[in-house]
Amino acid sequence: YVLPSTVEVNHRLPTLADHLKAYIKSTDQPIIMYLHGQDGTRATHYRANHYRMMTNFGNHIIALDYRGYGDSTGIPSVYGVIHDVLHVYKVIRQVCPDNPITIWGHSMGTGVASWTMYYLFKNQTDYKRPSGLVLEAPFYNTMQAFVSYPVTRILRINPYFMQAALDSFTTVELDFPNNEIISLLPLPIVVIHAEDDVIIPYFHLELIQDYVKEHRDHNLPPIRFITVPRSARCGHNHIYSYPKFEEIVSDFAFLKHAPPA
Repeated sequence: YVLPSTVEVNHRLPTLADHLKAYIKSTDQPIIMYLHGQDGTRATHYRANHYRMMTNFGNHIIALDYRGYGDSTGIPSVYGVIHDVLHVYKVIRQVCPDNPITIWGHSMGTGVASWTMYYLFKNQTDYKRPSGLVLEAPFYNTMQAFVSYPVTRILRINPYFMQAALDSFTTVELDFPNNEIISLLPLPIVVIHAEDDVIIPYFHLELIQDYVKEHRDHNLPPIRFITVPRSARCGHNHIYSYPKFEEIVSDFAFLKHAPPA
């Protein structure tokens, strides 16, 4: 739990619910659930810098480690990590039923974020749904992410090796079809990507943008696509250091307003 910089921290509070009860004083205080990528934990240094930037606007940041990450036990799977995120969302909503909640996913976390949103909007729930979704450095879908990931480049030397890897990959229960889910979600979405990203290349944003143009219902809220120029040298993990980052984030209206009941 990362608090706005103006709030004094009490380190003796034992649970997330206790922290929320202590620090959330009104229903207009925005909360961001931050879902990190594949490497490291919620405490990785560049993520901590990211949290600090986002708290500048009075946001309360809830970052979690999925099962098998950091100090969380278990073995990660698609349904397992989504279950973890939904559990944390439920805890937040039990204490803060009306506050605006934005789910912010980075890298692999964009798949977790979009699937979580899809579940919350597809299924009946007693809890108010999130007000917005931010996808930072997203991938088009899991297979495209696998093919373009740097560590798989050696497989491209021999098409047989690549095909064998793809065949085995498809048998694993690990599918995040970001392009399809994003097109269906009935809420404001922001997609932000750096042109110099070498982990999940920028063309993933362009693929998502093309898919959305063709498949998203025009009656749904618009999706905003933001390009961080190559000259900013933000890469995959440091978009928060972009000089216009604060200006961009402060313009996300859904960080300030709760969704309708």
